[in-house]
Amino acid sequence: MPLGVNRTWVKYIEKGAWPDTKRFFSVLRCNHCTDAPCVAICPTQALFKRDDGIVDFDTDRCIGCKSCMQACPYDALYIDPHENTAQKCNYCAHRTDIGLEPACVIVCPEQAIIAGDMDDPTTRISRMLSTEKLAVRAPEQGTGPNVFYKGVETSNLDPSRSGELTDSGVWRDAPRVAESWMSVDLTPKAPSGPIGNLGDVSSPSPPVSVDSSNGGPPRVVYNTDHPAPWGWKVSSYFLTKGLAAGIAVAAAVALLSGVGTDSAWMSWLAPLVAGLFILLTGLLLVWDLKRPDRFLYILTKANPGSWLVRGAWILGAQAALMGAWFLMGVLDIGSLRPVIFVSALNGLLVAGYTAFLFGQAEGRDLWQTPLLLWHMIGGALAVGGGFSLIAAMVSDSVSEAAEPFALVMVVGAAVVGLMTLTELIGSHPTTNAEAAFHHMTKGEFASRWWRGQFLVVAVPIVAGALVLAGGTVVTGVVGGIAAMIGVFMVDDAFVKAGQSVPLS
Repeated sequence: MPLGVNRTWVKYIEKGAWPDTKRFFSVLRCNHCTDAPCVAICPTQALFKRDDGIVDFDTDRCIGCKSCMQACPYDALYIDPHENTAQKCNYCAHRTDIGLEPACVIVCPEQAIIAGDMDDPTTRISRMLSTEKLAVRAPEQGTGPNVFYKGVETSNLDPSRSGELTDSGVWRDAPRVAESWMSVDLTPKAPSGPIGNLGDVSSPSPPVSVDSSNGGPPRVVYNTDHPAPWGWKVSSYFLTKGLAAGIAVAAAVALLSGVGTDSAWMSWLAPLVAGLFILLTGLLLVWDLKRPDRFLYILTKANPGSWLVRGAWILGAQAALMGAWFLMGVLDIGSLRPVIFVSALNGLLVAGYTAFLFGQAEGRDLWQTPLLLWHMIGGALAVGGGFSLIAAMVSDSVSEAAEPFALVMVVGAAVVGLMTLTELIGSHPTTNAEAAFHHMTKGEFASRWWRGQFLVVAVPIVAGALVLAGGTVVTGVVGGIAAMIGVFMVDDAFVKAGQSVPLS
C-alpha cells in the first residue's frame, strides 16, 4: 500500500461538551455490495463481482477514468499513485482463496472485525445477522451493502449528521487539510473585487440532520482525504459535445425551414466544425484518464452496460456521420438531406447520453435528477444554434438560415431555463442531494451557477428573439457566445457541487 491512500480507515467522531464528551470509532471500507454500482459503471470490466460475492478488481484492465469513484456511495475507491489505476479493499481475496481470513480480521486485537460466510448458518457473522440489531451505511442507495455495524454511533456512518473536519484533527498537518476538498468552507463569503467571489452573502448554511443538543452536533476529528475525481475537463467535455450535437440539429432545422444545401456551411463546413468538436471531446476524455495509454480498452475490453462505453459508441457514430456528410459535400455526391437528418437524431444522443452516465454515478445524488437529460439537450441546442449563427454572419450564402438557427438557440435556452426553474421549486429526495444543491445555488458555487444561468438562458432568448423579429445576425451571435460561456459555467458548477458533499 503506497502512503497517502487507504483501503480501510477509522473515522473518529466526538460528541458532547467538556467534561462530558465521548469519542466514537468506526471502520470504513468497501461494502462489497450485492448490487455494486462500481461494477456497473466500469467501462473495461476492471471491477467485477466474484461468485463468492467479493467485489474485486483487475488493475491490468483499468484505464483510470475514475467513474467507479463517482459510483461508489462509500468513498471506497482511490487512485493508486504508483499504478495510476483504481484500487480498493478486495476482502483480501488472495488470502480467502487459500482459506485464510482477511488481514484486518487477523490483526485486530479486540476481534472488533468479524468476517465470514453470511449464507452459512453456522458462522458467527450469520448468527449475528439473524439475532443482532445491525446498521449499514447509506441503505437508501439500494446497493445492498454487506458490511454491517453493531452498536455504531449513527453520525459516524452518515456524514450529513455531523460537522465536517475543519481543523487539523489528530495526527494530521493543517496545511494538508486546507488543500482537501473535504474541508472547503462552504459557508457564504462577502464579495471581493469588482465581480465578487464564488460565495453568496445571503446564503444560509447547508441543510444537515444533526442533534444540536449537549455541546452541538457531532464533530469529525479524524478522517481520510477523498479528493474530487472530476474537474474542469469533464465540464469542458459537456460543452464540446454539446456544440457537436447542436450544430447538426441546427442544420437539420434549417433544412426543414427550406434552406438548401448548396452553401459551404451546409455542404461541408458544418460537419467539419462539428467533427472537430467531436475530436476535442475525445481528447478531453482521454486527457482526463489516469492511464491514457489504455484508452482503446474502452472498445477492446468493453463493458456494454456502462454508459461510458455506450457514449463512446455514440460519439464514434457521430464522428462517422460527420465524415460521411463532409465527404459527400466536398465531392458533391448524392443528397445530403438524409445524412444531415440522421446526424441530427444521433446528435440528440450525443447531447443526452451523459445524463445516463451520471445516473450511474450512484454516489452523487445531485446528478441523479431526471431533468438532466433535458438540460443536456437544451444546452446543446442553445450552443449549437448560437455557433451556427456565427456562420450565418460571416457567410452571405447561409444568411437565410439565420432565423432557424436563432430558433434552435431560443428553444434550447428556454428548455434550460425551464429545467432550472423546475429544479429550484422542486424537492430533493436525499440529504446528500439537498446539500449539494445548496452548495450549487447558495454556497461555494452559487455565483458561477447563477451567472451561467443568466448567460445561457436570458441572453440567448432575448438575442434570438431579436433576430426572429428581423434584427441583425450580430445580435444572435452575441447570444450564441453567451450561451457557450453560460453552459460551461453552469455545468462546471453542477459537476463540482455534486462532488462537494462528503460520502464518508
